[in-house]
Amino acid sequence: MVLIITLNPSIDLLYFEPSFALGTHNRFNNSTIMAAGKGINCSRALSYLGENASSLSLVGGLCGNFFKKLLEVEEFESIYIPIEAETRHAITIMHDDNVHTEIVETGPKVSSDMKEKIFSEILKIIKEKKIEIISINGSVYSDDKYFYNDLIQLLRKEANPNTKILADFSRAALQNIFGQSTSFPDFIKPNMEEFGQLTGLKISKKQEVIDYLKKNPSPIPYTLVSCGEQGAIAQFNGHLYDVTAPSIQLVNPTGSGDSTVAGAIYAFKNHLSDENIIRYAIASGTANAMETGVGIARREIVEQLLEQVNIKKID
Repeated sequence: MVLIITLNPSIDLLYFEPSFALGTHNRFNNSTIMAAGKGINCSRALSYLGENASSLSLVGGLCGNFFKKLLEVEEFESIYIPIEAETRHAITIMHDDNVHTEIVETGPKVSSDMKEKIFSEILKIIKEKKIEIISINGSVYSDDKYFYNDLIQLLRKEANPNTKILADFSRAALQNIFGQSTSFPDFIKPNMEEFGQLTGLKISKKQEVIDYLKKNPSPIPYTLVSCGEQGAIAQFNGHLYDVTAPSIQLVNPTGSGDSTVAGAIYAFKNHLSDENIIRYAIASGTANAMETGVGIARREIVEQLLEQVNIKKID
């Protein structure tokens, strides 16, 4: 079984418009409305790949009720921890030849008491459902900067030792895991900017990622650095790979990172090789970018893209 955790979900409104201007009136066509947040998108993408997850999220207020209503049509199991504050909104506008603008609310803050409740609920779920893969996706709005360090340490202590843990979050939370933790996840997926934040370097080219990882191997066994149009660099179990993604007509990149994680989960769950983990991760993220929706990795499209993922092992 798979558990995907989203501690700051959202109601996403997506607009596709020929132009967008600041400081003036913009009249848009109707939006695409979806329940989202990184873990929700990941759960949806995984269901498109044919694997269902238990998806845990914090939900509150009238917006939370609408969020739950939106999730009724999804294939995955939704589990909720109720909170008093309103579930947040996020707006994405694709405009002016694929310019990508986002307006994202911070979301409800998680108190120390709520942290204990969340941890207790997660432990209950992983024991009752015999969870084999845990994915922690997206931000948590908390004053506790070691929130995720504590969660991963708890999971390493209480979960089955063979449990795979994926961490798809960024900024200080990822930096604290990467540089200050004694308990690590199995998989991370930073982009080049985030990898630069981890390393203290300004990184803009794949070769810079390669050069750094050759000298300073990541403490995370499966480290996949997304390099945008340049593809990706993977360090899996001590081996480096230069990855080129398939060439496509971009529709909407929102949720592609979440679908990349879903592809990795699919590969882990099916005990695939390291190179096939890379293929499914990249192909799933690419498939999502071909859709107007978010977190959509249609299996038939992913399978068509798999062989178009070019992987070169670096000596």
